[in-house]
Amino acid sequence: MITKKNLEIEIKIKIDNIIETKKKILNLGFKIFKEKTFEYNITFDKEDKQLSKNNFLLRLRKTDYANTLTFKGPVLKSNEPQNYKKREEIETEVSDFDKTRKILYLLGFQLSFIYEKYREIFSKGNVKIMVDQTPIGNYIEIEGKESEIDNTANQLGYNKSHYITQSYHSLFLKSKNKGFMQFDP
Repeated sequence: MITKKNLEIEIKIKIDNIIETKKKILNLGFKIFKEKTFEYNITFDKEDKQLSKNNFLLRLRKTDYANTLTFKGPVLKSNEPQNYKKREEIETEVSDFDKTRKILYLLGFQLSFIYEKYREIFSKGNVKIMVDQTPIGNYIEIEGKESEIDNTANQLGYNKSHYITQSYHSLFLKSKNKGFMQFDP
């Protein structure tokens, strides 16, 4: 059962200039919620791709400040245009990244995809803006209610034609890169 607390509503927007974008975000009254940090993300699936076939995501994330295990359900479908990605998200902090990864392997999960990014999080009220630097470009993610997303995007100079609802994995595949979405060593 999906509750409002577990419902994630988000969009991505590709950006060109991180410094200018962050200035705009701060000028709108957003505050730094989490300082810029490196993220190492691993997604898992079963050998038969059971999770991806059902549009589920199981992710283990490592950052400077926490390790989290995340489950995301399938994107909710509606008869309206899909301007937003809406899906159930359940997240919990785990104390030991390597032990959690080992538990997942022992339960029969396999590495599906690795992706890295640098992320800084800003917040204002119920809205969060994530500024992401990735090997395939720079993006912002805006999370909140649909009207709050639209208002925030408009104030930053964007509209629904800029919205991206694809995952970083999908964007990576679309970019025709091979392997994993990692920065060069």
